[in-house]
Amino acid sequence: MSTQQDQTIFLTTDLTARGDRPMDRAIQLAKARGAKLVVCHVLEKGRHDSAAIEAASAEIELDLASYNIEAEIIIERGDVVSQIVDNAAASNAAMIVAGVARIGRLGDLVMGTQLERIIHHSPLPVLIAKNRATTQYERLVAASDFSSPSAYAIEQGCTLFPDLQAHIINAFHVPFEGFLHSESVTEEFRTEQHLQITKFMEDLKLSPDVRKSLTYSVEYGDTCSVVMQALKNRHTDLAVIGTHGTSGFRANMMGSMARALITYLPCDILAVRQPAK
Repeated sequence: MSTQQDQTIFLTTDLTARGDRPMDRAIQLAKARGAKLVVCHVLEKGRHDSAAIEAASAEIELDLASYNIEAEIIIERGDVVSQIVDNAAASNAAMIVAGVARIGRLGDLVMGTQLERIIHHSPLPVLIAKNRATTQYERLVAASDFSSPSAYAIEQGCTLFPDLQAHIINAFHVPFEGFLHSESVTEEFRTEQHLQITKFMEDLKLSPDVRKSLTYSVEYGDTCSVVMQALKNRHTDLAVIGTHGTSGFRANMMGSMARALITYLPCDILAVRQPAK
């Protein structure tokens, strides 16, 4: 893996049992890249005195002891999201590594409001570690709708993970297909999507080395199903998702499709928000 030793892996932890997966992944990334590791915990409720800070720091040190790695530990008070975003930026982090809130009734992974707010407000990519880091990432799939946010997400994903086999996938459907359904109409739309993705690929700001191994495809169907099948077919362990966040109510923090992909895809997710221009 190409390393960028001047960058930092920033891990946020709530000190619960589910924090083992993001910790595993953050430590693996830091070791592979020779990068600095920063572990941050925010005291949101309960005691905020020096004893509480020392107890939280000691718990993180205990967790790190078995990994044989040094890390900077940051214990903050106050709003979880603002403290994480601000400290990650101050640490010159390449990405924020975080975990999901819980497993839902149907086995899906629930982001939780705080994680969604971090994704919405962070100018840095947020790596959501859903699985144990038993191996290093080998392949990534990036979902694209040809928008500027999806282009930015792909560029960031390929920059952070330049040595992975990357595949860009676009899902399409035929408008009013109940009235227009025919093989010829579907193929016309497929041809148009191929023209668009070719132009989209040409405009991506990627290094020549990354472009050499980059592949893409256009598939008929709904986005979640198409991306899920691509992950399965390619044995992919990382998905890159661009979020279309806007200000305002929680429902508008990111696009509904981005939320669905982050929630239901079984692999780890790199969620990337394009900064406002």
